[in-house]
Parts: sequence; structure tokens; C-alpha cells
Amino acid sequence: QPNSMQVAFINNLKNLTNEGRDKALLISATGTGKTYASAFGVRDVLLGNSMDKKVMFLVHREQIAKQALQTFQKVFGTTVKFGLLSGNSKDYDAQFLFSTMQMMAKEDVMQRYDPQEFHCIILDEAHKTGAASYQKIMEYFQPSFWLGMTASPERTDDFDVFTLFDHNIAYEIRLQQAMEEDLLCPFHYFGITELEIEGEVFDDETGVRNFRYLVCDERVNYIINQANYYG
Repeated sequence: QPNSMQVAFINNLKNLTNEGRDKALLISATGTGKTYASAFGVRDVLLGNSMDKKVMFLVHREQIAKQALQTFQKVFGTTVKFGLLSGNSKDYDAQFLFSTMQMMAKEDVMQRYDPQEFHCIILDEAHKTGAASYQKIMEYFQPSFWLGMTASPERTDDFDVFTLFDHNIAYEIRLQQAMEEDLLCPFHYFGITELEIEGEVFDDETGVRNFRYLVCDERVNYIINQANYYG
């Protein structure tokens, strides 16, 4: 059952499509249920009465694609065929395709699909759409509807996420409001200094070369010690 945020999103999404809009942005704090909201929106609004239309859910990591696929399965059950397209999975032919951006941005993969193949394309972490790979995908595909989702649309560079989605905000709920509506529990946040390993500071933003340190023993023990101290 949709929560309060998801109900409001569905209603606003319906209004936007009735107005003939073909893009929308959902701004929703992490943990409030954006993925479920998109599944409900696809089911109740974007597919209409045509359950045979194709949908693509685009993410930046395989694990997130798997989680999104499982969420959609809970909403749609066995009524549609789901597929995962990533470095480890090659389900090219699926009605609901959950793909990593890295795979879909490859020319040979993209060319497998007609530009109008997908009725709806959902962009998770839409604040990343300024990247060249996302722009390449958006320039190629021509769905009937683009749905972007993010908790933080503001970027530090000059790329304007709002303009990309024609300033069509399907719904916006920030962290404070989400807690006030009991969608999230209150919390205290402690930022800790990152651990240096072999003279390098681990930073996910710098790329894959340091990503192997994420699960190294030194880093895990360091985080556990910090958590125990602040906890």
C-alpha cells in the first residue's frame, strides 16, 4: 500500500500526464520510498491500460538495480517479465529492464533497442544525469515519459537537473518534512574523518581504483571503533 508521499506523488504524476507533460522529477529524502513510488506510478499512471508496454529502470550500480527489480516484483508480481542488464547479467529481452548506466551507455548495447522501445524510462539518482554517459542515453532514447528520482537535485557544477526535467516536480519531500510525517525516524549524524591507507584517502567519488579498500579489514575496524565511540 502506498504511503502518504507515494499517494501524493501518484496524484501529481497523473495531473502532469493529463497536461501532456513527458518528464517529471521526484525529489524525495532517502528512505521515504522512491522506488516503490515509481513502481506505483508506472502501474497506476504511466502504463494506463496497456500492461504490455516496456519500461527501463536505469541505475549506476548493479546492486541498486537488483533491489529495484525486487521492489517492482512485489508490486507487479508475475504479470510482467523482469530482466537485469549489468556486467554480470545479460537479460536483454525483458518487458521491465533494470540496467546499469555503464552497460546501457555502450554503443553495441544501446543499438540493440529502438529509440522508442521503452514507453517509460526511470532514472534513479537523477542528480547524476549531467554526466556524459547519462546524456548519451537520454539523447538516444525517446520514451513517452522520463521519470527522474533523487534526494538531492542540487549540484555543485553548472548542470541544471530541474531544467532537464522541464521543471515538472511530481512531488518534493525533504528530510525534515519526512521526519515530521513519521516517514523516517529522527537521527543524530556524526561525520568522521576518512581512513588513510598506504597514504591514500579512500573516496568513492574518485573512482574504482580505491574502491577495493571499502571492505578491507583496517577500514572496517576503523569504522566499528568510531561507531562504538560515538554510539
